[in-house]
Amino acid sequence: MKFEERYSCLPEDALPQEIVLLMGRGCFWKKCSFCDYHMDSGPDSVSVSLNNKVLKQVTGEFGRLVVLNSGSYFELPEETKKQVLEICRQRNICHLHMESHWLLREKTRVLKEKMDKEGICLHPRIGIETFDEQYREEIMLKGMGYNQAPSAIAEIYDECCLLFGMTGQSPEQFEKDMSTALKYFSRVYVNIFNDNSTAVKADPELIRWFTVHSLPKLQKDPRICVLMNNTDLGVGD
Repeated sequence: MKFEERYSCLPEDALPQEIVLLMGRGCFWKKCSFCDYHMDSGPDSVSVSLNNKVLKQVTGEFGRLVVLNSGSYFELPEETKKQVLEICRQRNICHLHMESHWLLREKTRVLKEKMDKEGICLHPRIGIETFDEQYREEIMLKGMGYNQAPSAIAEIYDECCLLFGMTGQSPEQFEKDMSTALKYFSRVYVNIFNDNSTAVKADPELIRWFTVHSLPKLQKDPRICVLMNNTDLGVGD
């Protein structure tokens, strides 16, 4: 991935923000059937230097920073996490967004409390993908487990990501997911599945249905961010 693909600025977004895509040790889970993002990883000896250069581009112009990496925030090098905090302090960034897996929810809760003491509002984001637990756990292999009430998830996570367009999904499933997500989460990211190096394939008919029937409506809601392509946030390749 090119260095230039790791920083972006979205002034026209409903939440104007700066976004950085950092490198960590890679997702600890690595079992999701649809995901190959964990390939963007490396040892701390490589990641720290790269992340330092990326973070130097952050200006704090909007007071809001989104930190992404191929896994959970906690898989970033310790030195990088300290640098993120220092940048927030120095550049008056009072809103920090990050992602973490459900199995790291207690670490997320602790980080939220720590950031609050720093005067920084942490907005944790979780890749739910779908609230259909059978599909999520048996097909997606997400590793969140069963009987996870959306209300309980939302006690820790402010934002969630949904994934749609995989073979085996349905319009009915998606509409239920959207209804649930908007009920419990402050912001919802809808990711349309793009074919990648995994064996999972996109369903063109489902994506066509989404584009015609859902996309126009969702684009009118400032709480929803639709990503038709993996690079729509301006980072990644």
